[in-house]
Formats: sequence, structure tokens, C-alpha cells
Amino acid sequence: MKISQMLATSMTLSLTATEEATRFGVSEVDLEHLLLALALDEGSAGRALRDSGVTSEAAREAVAAQHREQLASLGVDADLPGDGRIQWPIRRGYDFTPRATDVLSNAGAKKKAGDPPAVLRELLAEPSGTVSALLQRLGTDEREIRTRLDTVQQEAPVRRTPTSPLMRTTTVFVPAPPEEIMALVRDPARLPEWEPGLERVDADGDTWRGTAKTSDDDGKPLRVAARHVRTRIVRDAHGDAHVAWRLAYPDDPRANTRRIAVSVREADGGSDVTVEAGWIRGAGPRGLRRAVAPITRLMMRPIVRWALWIQLTTLTAGISRALRG
Repeated sequence: MKISQMLATSMTLSLTATEEATRFGVSEVDLEHLLLALALDEGSAGRALRDSGVTSEAAREAVAAQHREQLASLGVDADLPGDGRIQWPIRRGYDFTPRATDVLSNAGAKKKAGDPPAVLRELLAEPSGTVSALLQRLGTDEREIRTRLDTVQQEAPVRRTPTSPLMRTTTVFVPAPPEEIMALVRDPARLPEWEPGLERVDADGDTWRGTAKTSDDDGKPLRVAARHVRTRIVRDAHGDAHVAWRLAYPDDPRANTRRIAVSVREADGGSDVTVEAGWIRGAGPRGLRRAVAPITRLMMRPIVRWALWIQLTTLTAGISRALRG
């Protein structure tokens, strides 16, 4: 369990921290970018920071101001080269500084959970003074955040059970109001903004027709089976604060159907966005392959769980990135 928690934390925080680093036009992910990523955490680490005034927007302003002062101390009157927006897709060449790597590694050391609260505690204890200086700019300090973290960690976490073995669910914090998030996830034309496999979506009578991406953003061809290029998209359910989509392959009628459900709830400083995503089994294989399918599914279960988690993380990251800019 701890290994999977560490992998999940490392992947999620690393992606968000790298996205935040691209705003500033730097090529290394450092402590301040980890702090920005933790301010977007939906759990106790993010809540402790936001309750202390460390919101993502305020923290970015503090990071920019600190960088300007560091440059000024060297006699340079200039801002960092970034334009303040996430540069997506992230190009190769981003590395983590040794001290940022140490924070992530130490959070998973013996008797430590390896989760976002553990990373935050390591970040608060990091000796360079970088985080301490940023917190001072934001009107708080390590002691206040530790106290708030202790308080919110005592609250029982909400555990969500997936509706089937091929579904997974998670909640992320997005610094945007519910109506703005729903405007994104409820509009079929905007599905490609957060569903990375889609190039475009066109109206097709009472449903919609999706076209898969066949090349990435730098023109490199992607391997997509011809029978999976077209997607039939149906809005399965929708309301003021929720929407569900079904995505099927009309050229592969035996394939599984994908289902994505999104619900939004207002939270301090933004919204909690819960996404359930996975697959509804299709007709499946025939003959002998059908007979051995239950055994195959049992053997593949750990890999399927990990693949579902990757898909879910990609979706939630896409929703967050589209609204954070």
C-alpha cells in the first residue's frame, strides 16, 4: 500500500510541480514548485496551506516576487522568462533539483507515509530557508501550517468505492468556481481540452462524433488502431453540478465502452471535482478466449488497476490544467 501511495504522490505532485515550473520559464523543478503543487492538493496538505492563506494564486505571486528580488541582488532588473501560463505539452528537459528530490524521497522514508502531508512536512523542515521566506511573504510560517495540518489530518478521510472493478474514482481540488468547471466538462466541443485522446468533437444528430488524435503536438505519429479513430459520444446524464459521458467505438462493436462522470462541489478557494472513470464491458472475445477470459482478468487485475489510475489521473490533470491556464 505504501509503495502505491508513494508512486501516486510522486507522479501527481511531480506533474503539477513541473506544470507550475513551466510558468516561470525555468528548466528545473525546485522547492517553490512543490509548494505550488501542494497548494492544489485536494486533501489535508492542500487544505492546511489554503487555510493559512497559501493559495495557488497568492503563492505564485510570492514566488515571482522572490525571484525578482534574487535577480535584483545580482544587479539584474528583469523578470523570469516565462509568460505566467502553463506550457503544455511539457517538453523534455525538466529535472528536479537535488533538494526537491530529497524532499520527495524523505517523505517516503521508514515510518513515513509518502503521501502529500508527508511531503508537506518535509518541505516545511527543509533547511535552505526558501520555503520559510515564501511563507513569510504570505503572512504565515511553518508552525501555523503544521498546526493546521495536524488538525485536518485528524478528520476521517472520505473513501469512495468504485461502482465496478473497471471503474476508479478520485477527487481533486481546482481553484475555479463550480460554474466555470461545469462549463468546461459539460460542453462536448470542449472535451478535447481535458480528454487527451480526442482531437476534436463534432455534432452528429442527437450525439457527437469524436476523432482520436493520430499525432502528438510536435507532429510525431501516434499508434491508433483504425477501428478506434472514431468515437461515438453520448451524454449519459447531466445536471447543475454533474455530467456523465459514454464513449464507444462504432467501428469496434465488441470493444468496451468508456464512461466518465464528473461532479463538482464548491470548496474554499475553488471546487472539489470528483471524477469516476473506467470501462463498461462490451461483448468481449469469442470461443476459447471467452472461456479463459475470467482467469485472464484475475491475473491482469493489478495491471488494470494501475492503468485505470493512470487514465483517471490524466483526466483530472487535464481538467485542472485547462482551468488553471
